[in-house]
Amino acid sequence: MLRLIPFELIKIWRKKSFALSVCVLLWLHIFLLWYTSLPDGETPELSAYKAIQAELSGMSEVQKGRYMEELKETIDGVCFVQDILAMQGFQNEMGDALAEQEMKNNPGVFEKYYEMYQSGGYLQFAATLEQEKAFIDEIYEEQKKAEGYGEYLASIQENKENLSGISIFGGEEQDTYSSRNLQKSAKDYSHLSAENIRFVPSKGITSAMQGIWIDLLLFLNVMLFVGNLITEEKEKKLLFITRSTKHGILHSIVSRLAALLMHCILLSSLFYAVSVIFFGYSTGWFEPGASLQSVAPYAGSSLNISILGYILLSVLTKAFLLFGLGAVLTAFCIVSGIAALPFLAGAAIMGGSALLYYSIPSGSMFAVFKYVNPFGLMKTENLYGGYLNFNMFGYPVSRLELSVLLILFICVMGTGAGVWLFCRMRNFEVRKLRMPFAVPFHPHTNIMRHEGYKILVSNRALLILLLFAALLAYDSLGHSYTPSVAEQYYGDIMAELEGEFTDKKESLLLSEKSRYEDAFQSIERAEEMQSAGQISKDAADDIKMQAEMTLTFYPAFQRVEEQYEHIRAKGGSFVYDTGYLELFGVFDDPFSVDFLILTIGMILTVSGAAAMEYQNGSLFLLCATKAGKRKIFARKLCICAISAAILTFVPFVCRLYRISTVYSMHSLGASVRNISRFRDFAVPLPIVMFILLFVLSQVLSVILVSFITTAFSMWRKNLAQTVFFSLLFLAVPLILYLLGFGFAKWFSLYPLYSMMMF
Repeated sequence: MLRLIPFELIKIWRKKSFALSVCVLLWLHIFLLWYTSLPDGETPELSAYKAIQAELSGMSEVQKGRYMEELKETIDGVCFVQDILAMQGFQNEMGDALAEQEMKNNPGVFEKYYEMYQSGGYLQFAATLEQEKAFIDEIYEEQKKAEGYGEYLASIQENKENLSGISIFGGEEQDTYSSRNLQKSAKDYSHLSAENIRFVPSKGITSAMQGIWIDLLLFLNVMLFVGNLITEEKEKKLLFITRSTKHGILHSIVSRLAALLMHCILLSSLFYAVSVIFFGYSTGWFEPGASLQSVAPYAGSSLNISILGYILLSVLTKAFLLFGLGAVLTAFCIVSGIAALPFLAGAAIMGGSALLYYSIPSGSMFAVFKYVNPFGLMKTENLYGGYLNFNMFGYPVSRLELSVLLILFICVMGTGAGVWLFCRMRNFEVRKLRMPFAVPFHPHTNIMRHEGYKILVSNRALLILLLFAALLAYDSLGHSYTPSVAEQYYGDIMAELEGEFTDKKESLLLSEKSRYEDAFQSIERAEEMQSAGQISKDAADDIKMQAEMTLTFYPAFQRVEEQYEHIRAKGGSFVYDTGYLELFGVFDDPFSVDFLILTIGMILTVSGAAAMEYQNGSLFLLCATKAGKRKIFARKLCICAISAAILTFVPFVCRLYRISTVYSMHSLGASVRNISRFRDFAVPLPIVMFILLFVLSQVLSVILVSFITTAFSMWRKNLAQTVFFSLLFLAVPLILYLLGFGFAKWFSLYPLYSMMMF
């Protein structure tokens, strides 16, 4: 029987279709690791975590605490300066009074950090002040939690002692669930100490171990494995041949289930090893021997294990749970006479448990059903990284113990049911699932309609389009735009100036310019008077500081002045251009990620456009003439182009909506040359026409992606090979560009997609 186990395992692994599915799922896993880690308005790049981990490396726990205190004090001081300048930016008595009051409440803070704010020297880990603030606050809170772990343990024991000291109630207080829970908690934490606590930023570890999609991809692959294990042999009627003696039948099913267990362990190890390696290189490597409680989100754990022990225990737990669920699905496959029924059962199991997990509140009396179900059990960060007892008839029952018992029960029940049913199996065939009602077919001669149905419905391209459209919309709508104080000042001025140039607007602008010129002159006079000995250095510094506070928004005013000079020289009108600059990706580059997602989406959508007819042989049944084949191919290209255009509009429309809610976007009829980035554009197009030209360049580039993929499909006449070559020539250069190889963009269609950026 032992020889049958590797045979059953290799029999499935060596199938090209199954190996391809594993590769696709693994590639999707890597893509999601990268995609979900992209920075946004408040989240810095992963390199920030790697940088601070390098700074903390080699420090003692006391030194780490001092270092984080200094970072926290600095960033709070810089933010204080920004708040004061924002108050003064109101340019009214109330704003000045508030600023003065805050400076009195925090003496010396503004003076200490003003120069740092002006120079930008506070940006050590992130690109913006908002990101730097959020990042340092996050790491500071985690470090304080690790630093206070000893006090946390002491408080648990203290609660128990306080309870034991209450005697005036005659022991009644100790017979409640709360008292029993306190006593059990104290006992469960009694073996822990703060000796092996070595603070580790949690980003890399938690991100590597808490991806929901990892568990879903693993479960999907287990369903495919089980389908190949039983259902495919039923479809091919191989069980009529392989059915052996009673002893052989038992060996057969046991070896199949053992192969399933090995597959679950190996695949779980592979996926989570990729996650750990990815975040290890991106955020820095953790100390494997440090206590699990060194990671702030897992400080509540009552287990005395290391970080490496937690990772290994989590992977094994997920593997055994997947095996148990796979064994249950195997039993479904054995008894089911419908090929799709086991897969529907698997989807129902995970969907129902996910519904329980997300719909039941944590503090509910039904919380046990929230955590002790397949979806909740997959979240081992709660199981091993936290601590929870359920109130079961007035007695605390450990979530960990209950979860382990349930996992063992699922494994034993699934294995027992699979063995028993396989030995007694009488149904050796399966049939396809049919709809309970018939949909009448209406013959037609419209080639466009027919090809659209084949590509979008029969080849399931419509589902892929909807999934990628949702992904693009989620990314674009989830991007946050936070105007800085200087931007708010610039927007306020442009709100008054926007439109045609008038004498009133010119006088307003010149008045503001005069205010800044006076500030520059004040600085010069203070320096001259200090040099001449007329005033002291402290008095000169006070004068210069007041003038520099006025000049804080001068860089923003220079953008206004630049438009003014352009209008005087070449004519035109004032345009508040920040929204348009964000839309065209001048401040950052949102298009590279969008184009990569669009490219992958279109490859998966149209890769079977021609290959599907060669693979199933239907092309040879058509017996079409050359002219007929050209018409069919032309309609296919038309369907691909329409799909590409619709999908391309999704991120643009969502980004336009998101930006317009933050920045006003008027003057659509004004010339695009009024926008500073496009002063030298060859044709004085209206802004609205320029936007349409920009969208058309994006649509054209995605249409070319679909055409090239269709050409590969005609060339290779195979779906898998089409996907491979399309990804190699269209997606890989984009991935290299995103990884920092700038030259790679010229080997892709990205320059056309982001035409206005170059």
